[in-house]
Amino acid sequence: MKSFSLIMPVYNEEAILEKQIVKLIREIDKVLPLSEYEIVLVENGSRDKTYQVAQKLAKLYSQIRVFHLENPSYGQAFKEGIKQARYDTVVQFDIDFWDTDFLDLSLLLLDRYDIVIGSKNLGTSKDSRPLTRRMLSKAIEIFLKVYFNVPFSDTHGMKAIRKKVILPLIDQVHSQNHFFDSELLILCHYLRYSFKELPVGLTEIRKTRFPFLIRAAETVKEFVRLVALKRLFIRYAYV
Repeated sequence: MKSFSLIMPVYNEEAILEKQIVKLIREIDKVLPLSEYEIVLVENGSRDKTYQVAQKLAKLYSQIRVFHLENPSYGQAFKEGIKQARYDTVVQFDIDFWDTDFLDLSLLLLDRYDIVIGSKNLGTSKDSRPLTRRMLSKAIEIFLKVYFNVPFSDTHGMKAIRKKVILPLIDQVHSQNHFFDSELLILCHYLRYSFKELPVGLTEIRKTRFPFLIRAAETVKEFVRLVALKRLFIRYAYV
């Protein structure tokens, strides 16, 4: 029987949280009917009723556990989810971006690889987001491949990994925003962990909450920070 923890940081998701979680549970029970799992919702600094909706869901579904952080921080929410996970197999989903076919296959592949990534950027992937967002994702992919020579094409999305692999590393990752994933996977690359990518499709279920120019400026800032960290990554490679 397969067992796993689904980690889902949530921030200002009142409008879609209940619908998406109910749909996710229904899909998991259909694709993996004999699995033992939990959904770890880590609400972080929401200004709406996300936390209250999450608590309501936890009362309705025994597999849901809810944790609350006072301040908005994707990075801290991800760390908290990993630390609270009950199972060694950990899968990271976003509330608006998940795929139970990826979940099913990634659980099998973790017997052969350290990390399994769901990529929006592989040739057979389908990404229906606006052009500006796809261009930004491509820029991130090119930057990571050119500057860090990483073997993967996407860092922002679904991932499966063993808790025993990732737990010793998460407190060495300092990004607080969506670049937490990139920094973590770069570190894993320099530590010579093995990766497997699977193509996934992405259809937006709501408009992005972050204007393109703000996200682009944040991305450039994170590029500069990661460049400054490269020597540290290289040091890990020779430990």
